[in-house]
Amino acid sequence: MADDIFKTLASHIVRTSYDNIPAIYLKTTKMNILDSIGTMIAGFCAAGCQPIVELVKEWGGKPESTVMMYGGKLPAHSAALANAVMARALDFDDAEENGMHPSAALMPVAFAVAESLGGVSGKAFLTAVTLGADVAGRINFATLDYHGFDPTLTCIIFGTTTVAGKLLGLNEEQMWSALGLAFNECSGTFQSNIDGVLSVRLNQGLAACEGIMCAQFAKRGITGVRNIEQGVYGYFHLYSNDKADRELLTKDLGDFYYGAKTIFKRWPSCGATLTASDIMVELVEEGLNPEDVEDISVTVGQFTYNLVGHPFKVGPNPPVDAQFSLQYTVANALLQKTPKLIHFTNEYILDDEVQNLIKKVNIILDPMISVAGKDYLKTTIDVNLTNGKKLSRTELVFKGYPDNPIFMDDVIMKYRDNISFPPKRLPSEKTERIIGLVNALESVENTNEFIPLIQF
Repeated sequence: MADDIFKTLASHIVRTSYDNIPAIYLKTTKMNILDSIGTMIAGFCAAGCQPIVELVKEWGGKPESTVMMYGGKLPAHSAALANAVMARALDFDDAEENGMHPSAALMPVAFAVAESLGGVSGKAFLTAVTLGADVAGRINFATLDYHGFDPTLTCIIFGTTTVAGKLLGLNEEQMWSALGLAFNECSGTFQSNIDGVLSVRLNQGLAACEGIMCAQFAKRGITGVRNIEQGVYGYFHLYSNDKADRELLTKDLGDFYYGAKTIFKRWPSCGATLTASDIMVELVEEGLNPEDVEDISVTVGQFTYNLVGHPFKVGPNPPVDAQFSLQYTVANALLQKTPKLIHFTNEYILDDEVQNLIKKVNIILDPMISVAGKDYLKTTIDVNLTNGKKLSRTELVFKGYPDNPIFMDDVIMKYRDNISFPPKRLPSEKTERIIGLVNALESVENTNEFIPLIQF
């Protein structure tokens, strides 16, 4: 039997240097890093974050890496767990098709491992994160049927393991083992999103934590699964119902990097809601007012319907319920004109006006929209007006999607909005310095220069 294709990936990870990566992909990585730092700062006070920070501090251990915002040092894997939860908490971090959230796990892993090593160069940091996004992206796009598994934990763990392993200097055999160990840690379900529970953001932390642990195990000689792709119980058999485009795992390897397929969010809710939000923002900008609306129909495909098409219901965690509801996000965009983080707080979610608008929003499934097709986020909104007229608009993807991109200036604007959201704010001289460091990351001699900037 030929060597498993993941051995080829392991070799690529180990052999790739900063100079091998085309500049265009490194620019995207900088956007990923700044965007994720911004969502981490914005999310540090969100539900569940402080309890997780308190828990990992109770666990204690070797003081290697900093818990951002809160301060204090812990083992790298524990710090990464807490920091990744904060980065994902508001569901405003970047994403990828199929619902994978890469950078909110990759960035915390890179900072935690780098700090544990005494810091690394900006070039080494950029290289590791770019490779992590590439490996996870290849596996994600090759996976054609997650069937309810959450790729943030099922798939991104290969990316976090890549980041950690690259920074720890694993050789090719160790890296192959690290990826095989990551395979043993695959898990996660989208039922968390549907139920509106805090395990959505915990999955992000687990992907970060376990990626570091897999790399550390491999460095100490613990061997991992060898036949990750082609084994009788291989990855695609277990997590993709044997439906896979395996060629993508190595196609254009080293020439194309899957970070280019990053989806950046302009609005703070699940990516499956954003095409609808874009349409509503456009209609409002053209003059649509809440009092003009008789009812609204939102027609979407199976993926979007399953994830965010359920009837809106306020549970124990209203912000999560709102983030993963088409009914809420459409009503909110109509009422607030431009969705902001503050609109996903209890005060706004429970407001009578938005609750009444939610009752006018109907979600319709179009089974002809393919789950795996290029149009899987296609959304049509039909608005029946009180004067008897009708508005109708269809869009395939939202702005921020690779086919409809945003750029670093847009990310900086979003970053500044994010850092102004939490009740306790970092000094402006720190937050502005972060922008400068990210923009010139290839010239940074030691990435530990970031650490005091991302805590009070």
